Amino acid sequence: MDNVDHETVKKAYPKLCDGLGLVQKPYTIKLKPNAKPYSLKVARRVPLPLLGKVKTELERMEQLGVISRVEEPTDWCCGMVVAPKKDKENVRICVDMTPLNESVCRERYILPSVDQTLGMLTGAQYFSKLDANMGFWQIPLSKESALLTTFITPFGRYHFNRLPFGISSAPEHFQNMMVTEVTAGLTGVVCHMDDILVWGSTKEEHDMRLHAVLDCAEKAGVTLNMSKCEFGKRAVKFLGFIVSSEGMSPDPDKTSAVQNMKEPSTVSELRSFLGMVNQLGKFIPNLSEKDKPLRDLLSTKNMWYWGHEQQNAFSSLKEELSSAPVLQLYDPNKPQKISADASSYGLGAVLLQKDSDVWSPVVYASRSLTPTEQRYAQLEKEALALTWACERFSDFILGLHFELETDHKPLVSLLGGQALDLLPPRIQRFRMRLMRYSYTIRHIPGKSLTTADTLSRLPLTHSVMPRDNDLMKDTDI
Repeated sequence: MDNVDHETVKKAYPKLCDGLGLVQKPYTIKLKPNAKPYSLKVARRVPLPLLGKVKTELERMEQLGVISRVEEPTDWCCGMVVAPKKDKENVRICVDMTPLNESVCRERYILPSVDQTLGMLTGAQYFSKLDANMGFWQIPLSKESALLTTFITPFGRYHFNRLPFGISSAPEHFQNMMVTEVTAGLTGVVCHMDDILVWGSTKEEHDMRLHAVLDCAEKAGVTLNMSKCEFGKRAVKFLGFIVSSEGMSPDPDKTSAVQNMKEPSTVSELRSFLGMVNQLGKFIPNLSEKDKPLRDLLSTKNMWYWGHEQQNAFSSLKEELSSAPVLQLYDPNKPQKISADASSYGLGAVLLQKDSDVWSPVVYASRSLTPTEQRYAQLEKEALALTWACERFSDFILGLHFELETDHKPLVSLLGGQALDLLPPRIQRFRMRLMRYSYTIRHIPGKSLTTADTLSRLPLTHSVMPRDNDLMKDTDI
């Protein structure tokens, strides 16, 4: 191929673009020795208007080979929950694997650190990024594991033939499969979950490496989501960086929530911003001098005045918060946690990483609420904030176990272990979107959630970014 692009790849590797892939080696779900089977005897209620659509979706999944009917007795049987998709014509089927996950043995797969990855890219001039199509469903389950995933519906019992999103060990096994089956032994290639980055110092070297990866993927039975693939580019986004022929630079999306934060217009907003600075500013030298023009405005003795001195101090502190040593380089092998919060008109979140007993920011995010979202109950806004934060930071956390922090105590149960069918409809949908992640949700006092709170109160003016609109597309079939 003289020019590597979508069309030439499709012609040269037609199997890579042909629907749902199927790798050869089946996955066996390993259970803890003290596992106690859970079996639901009665199907959870499905609203009458959705029954026909549920039946159609089950038939479609059966035709794809993703699920099969179960006639024999099984020790395990989980419940099914459904929700309408945005098009209102179809439904999303979700199986509540929470009881099974309590007994699943997790795999621990060491991911390459960003330092290691970026160090290998020295001299790279050409890049391609590949995305696996509906990743988990490309992995078959062994017969004994398939029966573990049995779920009950109004139309009978089914089990998964392919690895479902709800299994807690799925992300790390998928990463292991991609490395061992697709990228093992190849030079100029790195894999992070369903993203594969290929690079070369010359176009010829890049193309040779790309062909090697595509050959391995085709041989392994993996298919690609061509709409998300990029070929022969001089710059691509990967792990929070812009990787280009000119070097590496932080992705502006990582810090835009802070860099583009509007200046405070009230004492309350200023106090919130300074609280964030105080919480994250452990590494800012001479912080007391740098924030003094702003702190002076908090005094009741002083009138509110926002001049050049205050603006310069505000801009300088935002820059400090958005660069090293405050902002840390992402390392997937270190503990991660997400703090998220919602105000009346915005969402805010920060991904933090623990290093030497200190939690430091890796990525910031914020956005305004849409008019519809502003009418949500506060509980729903807080659940939205947590769900949106996980999806925005998905590139960093998918496949890892992380902490999820909220100052809204009821969400610990609602987004934690409570049965899906007992949840209010909107909370239920948020929980379904979170099922692909492995997290422990914790309640912390609002005063300890300063950064997320500030970002939610001073959000970026956009409501929904193009990326936010696309967050759920990879879970549709």
